[in-house]
Amino acid sequence: MASLRPNLVKRIERLPKPTNVAGALVPLFEAVMNAIHSTQDKFGNSVAQQGRVIATISTDRKKDNVWATVEDNGLGLDDKNWEAFTTTDTDNKISIGGKGVGRLLWLGLGLITNS
Repeated sequence: MASLRPNLVKRIERLPKPTNVAGALVPLFEAVMNAIHSTQDKFGNSVAQQGRVIATISTDRKKDNVWATVEDNGLGLDDKNWEAFTTTDTDNKISIGGKGVGRLLWLGLGLITNS
């Protein structure tokens, strides 16, 4: 069987874009969930005492400059998580409800930057 060639740009372009405010919050929710999973992986049963997830959201009155950051003190991008992060449609976190497309949503909305 011939192998298929991925086209990441087209894959991202074809993802459904949000049509309302709730839909626009999905990438932020995905980032928070990833942070929670990372702290659970690192701290296990003591995650409530030791784990930290900080979401910061900012905008101006005109809503022209909206940004958000999500920080955590979890496991981070170890080799396994980095491999999954750089693989489209991964099943790395399927057992805990992950779909493997969160970062594609961020890219599609221009939410991943170099800063």
